[in-house]
Amino acid sequence: MGHIYVDAILRGARGARTVRMLVDTGATYTIVPPELADEIGLVRLPFRTEVTLADGRRAEVEAGVAELSVEGRRAPVTVLVMPVEEPLLGSESLEALGLKPNPEAGRLEPSRGYAVRA
Repeated sequence: MGHIYVDAILRGARGARTVRMLVDTGATYTIVPPELADEIGLVRLPFRTEVTLADGRRAEVEAGVAELSVEGRRAPVTVLVMPVEEPLLGSESLEALGLKPNPEAGRLEPSRGYAVRA
């Protein structure tokens, strides 16, 4: 088993950018560095939120909302803004997109049908 990376389009108030993201099912939320959040114009919440990190430490971080597109699917998702080495695609975003990791194939696959209705 290896890591799964995807090319995702992250859209904010200032525009969109294609980003290579590491799929991290251990992370609840999608996480991006501050520079990327600023570049796309991430719509930030007016308060900081407390999160528990993988090592058990707690941190207060900025959070916001962006549109995320992966594998032809798109959805609004919660995004945390933190200094990270690489953007992480968390499990809440995977659920919103109806995708799940297939570690044997090294890619994402549908976990449910996907349709856009007006």
